[in-house]
Amino acid sequence: MSVGWDSPRTPELYERFNARHDRYRDANEALVAHAALAGDLVVLDVAAGTGRTTEAALARLGDRAWIVCFEPARAMREAGQERLGDGRVSWTDELPSCGAYDRVLCGAAIWQLEIAPLAARVAPGGALCFTIPALYLGEGEEPGGGEDPLLVELYARLADGRVPQAQAGGPLPDVGSALAAAGLLPERWSFQRRITQAELRDWLAIPPLTDALLPGLDPDQRLRALDEAYADVDEASWRWERWHGWTAWRPS
Repeated sequence: MSVGWDSPRTPELYERFNARHDRYRDANEALVAHAALAGDLVVLDVAAGTGRTTEAALARLGDRAWIVCFEPARAMREAGQERLGDGRVSWTDELPSCGAYDRVLCGAAIWQLEIAPLAARVAPGGALCFTIPALYLGEGEEPGGGEDPLLVELYARLADGRVPQAQAGGPLPDVGSALAAAGLLPERWSFQRRITQAELRDWLAIPPLTDALLPGLDPDQRLRALDEAYADVDEASWRWERWHGWTAWRPS
């Protein structure tokens, strides 16, 4: 049973993850800091989800700023509209066909998208800014601590001993070259954080993240499977997780 981002349970479990863990909060704070947000900019938030990237951006923007949140999944979009009552925000289920934005932001979803159409929406003097976990670029992670310092045991127990690789939409091109080909001047940055067993369990509870790992199960059955597997792993184990980001400027 594929449930996807448009499942009614997905926003609930995504927000439960965010209430318990700082993964996306850390990534969004890094993203908006490197985006150099200030004043009354016009911003496009691509794959806006429930508005977590926009929420981080609003804290840095002026009273007359405007953010357009593009989110195709209805369940996520409606949850975002309910979460964010800020008058500086509007929502759409389609990527705007035209328009020039001071910033185009994309938090942790660029691997599902093409860079060129996003770059085309950046105004002169503006920037395309996005993040991606290093694992999605095929980079290995540094071990952390505990009996399971790469956090593979939970995956293995869920998948009968198999340890699946990170699921992405296909191999990314050389990101810097793609940005340069789109007429932007890229600046690359990165940060590292810890991910724990509990965080991994709660992240895997988000329905689309286990469609391939636990097919045929509804969200509640997946939660039970996760809890059962989690009971047999070393709860104290953790590993490092590296994220990369790009801030790519269009010359004025």
